[in-house]
Amino acid sequence: MPEELFLNPNEPNPNFMVYKEEARKVILKALGGKSECFWVLGKTGIGKTTFLLWINQFAPLYRVHPIYFHGGENLKFEEFKERILKETKASFFSRVFRKRKYIEKPVLIMIDEVEHVKDENVFKYVISLLDDEELNASVVLASVDIVEDVKKFFKGRDIEKIYLEMPSVDILMEMIRKRIEAGGGEDFQPFGKQLVKDIIESSTTIREILVKLQEAL
Repeated sequence: MPEELFLNPNEPNPNFMVYKEEARKVILKALGGKSECFWVLGKTGIGKTTFLLWINQFAPLYRVHPIYFHGGENLKFEEFKERILKETKASFFSRVFRKRKYIEKPVLIMIDEVEHVKDENVFKYVISLLDDEELNASVVLASVDIVEDVKKFFKGRDIEKIYLEMPSVDILMEMIRKRIEAGGGEDFQPFGKQLVKDIIESSTTIREILVKLQEAL
């Protein structure tokens, strides 16, 4: 069976996201507000990247324009700024006839692994976008813990913290079952329902579950 299709622990897959309600609330608040700030927190492997990728995939259905950045050490300010300017630029019609600089949809900027972003200009620029009256922008940061060197740029702003913790065994069982069936398996085979449950109950992150299942094949 092609295990990499549904068990690869190093390839976040938004199709199997287990925090949909929390992510949907972020989208709706970005849709209804302006300059909203969110910080997704949780252990390595708990599903933060999958959370952001799910928003990236589904936010357009709510008429919110998502811009996702993997973040980390390789995030360069000039590339970051250039992409945002490109994606938020108003259409020719809006620029000429409505005199608008930016698109009219709310924009949701998402930065993963902010604890590894080295260039502070990234965060200074985000603040300038949040303060721009012509742009309806909000931001979602993601990291294991609050990063004080990043938080200082958001001083005086309300940041909604979203802590991702392990869902119930039943939710995780259903997620694993869907992964197995998406990969060509049936129900919990070839593992067996009890083995899957035992692995879930002995794990502290979603990635750990997938690693153990991969090793069990």
